[in-house]
Amino acid sequence: MKSKKICVWSGKRGGFGALTPTMRAIQAHEALELTLVVTDQHLYDQFGRTVREVEDQFSVAATIDMEQSGDSNEERARAVGLCLQRSVDVLADLAPDVLLVIGDRGEVFAACIAAHNMRIAIAHVQGGDLSGSLDEPVRHAITKLSHIHFPSTEQSAERIRRMGEEPWRIHVAGDTHIDQILLGSATGEGELRRRFDLDRSEPFLLVLQHSDSTVPGESPAQIEATLAGLAAIGMRTMLVYPCSDQGYEGIIDGLEGARGQPGVSVHQNIPAPDFIGLQKIAGALVGNSSAGLIEAPYFQLGAVNVGERQIGRERAANVIDVPYDAAAISAAIQRVLNDGDFKTAMAATTPPFGDGTSYRRITETLADISVDERMLNKRMSY
Repeated sequence: MKSKKICVWSGKRGGFGALTPTMRAIQAHEALELTLVVTDQHLYDQFGRTVREVEDQFSVAATIDMEQSGDSNEERARAVGLCLQRSVDVLADLAPDVLLVIGDRGEVFAACIAAHNMRIAIAHVQGGDLSGSLDEPVRHAITKLSHIHFPSTEQSAERIRRMGEEPWRIHVAGDTHIDQILLGSATGEGELRRRFDLDRSEPFLLVLQHSDSTVPGESPAQIEATLAGLAAIGMRTMLVYPCSDQGYEGIIDGLEGARGQPGVSVHQNIPAPDFIGLQKIAGALVGNSSAGLIEAPYFQLGAVNVGERQIGRERAANVIDVPYDAAAISAAIQRVLNDGDFKTAMAATTPPFGDGTSYRRITETLADISVDERMLNKRMSY
């Protein structure tokens, strides 16, 4: 029997880590064949050129340089357009049966537009989430282009149904970010403390703040508020570079301005196993990364969610929402670190994002589906 070729599309470190167990399961499945395309910030030196991390684990079939040279709306739009144009040639050459994508990124949307016009089936992981900023409409647009849906939760699945997607296309899988956590892929504490110069007796803060792409010009003031809140705490602090959304330069400039301050380290990239391990031992996760809402509760790690990038997103009891205000950020960090009632409530809440076996559900579904006219010819359900 001919293997079904599954093309995974990866543009950033978080999505790659989240799909790593699924890609390994695809490789191991006798009815499936994995091919991997890498693009966007994986290829930029400014973000740590994480394609090297990818190549350490998988063979890369193709790369697409989006040639994004700045953080303006215009630069991002041009980069996404170039990605769309180059995606056509890559998909034509690889000829996959299914394009497997995750999330809400522009480079993913570009690939889905190409695949849609080339009659390639699209399977979408993490559809139906609410995620704020410019990303959320992109996520829902990808859903409408997709033929198979792997939402993380029942809430997200219901949103997909309300978009008119036929129920047989929807398979609640759990969030793939949890797979790598519960499979035990985290780097050990001793190694992490050596690698990142973390004193065993000293707690630390892990900080990952992206720009809010709806107001990219405000990113310098936003990161300034967060850094001021962190400075008031005075703890060992690890600052991680953002993704390549509009306004990222303002965030990076702020982080680099803090480099060299006592107790502060700045990191272009932290590999997924290390980032998972750091969440296990951190005092708090600060910023606006989805990791604070999705991954952190599995470690009973309190997350200070700054601003509106994750507005409305499903979460557990570990999250404290604050505005871009230094005093509010500082107070929330203190609450995460010291409030016994908050810690009790966090420990008593079961996270809603699954049991760490979404990779199995996704892989088996991909193996079972038929990519035929019924699959490719979508209809509204009402």
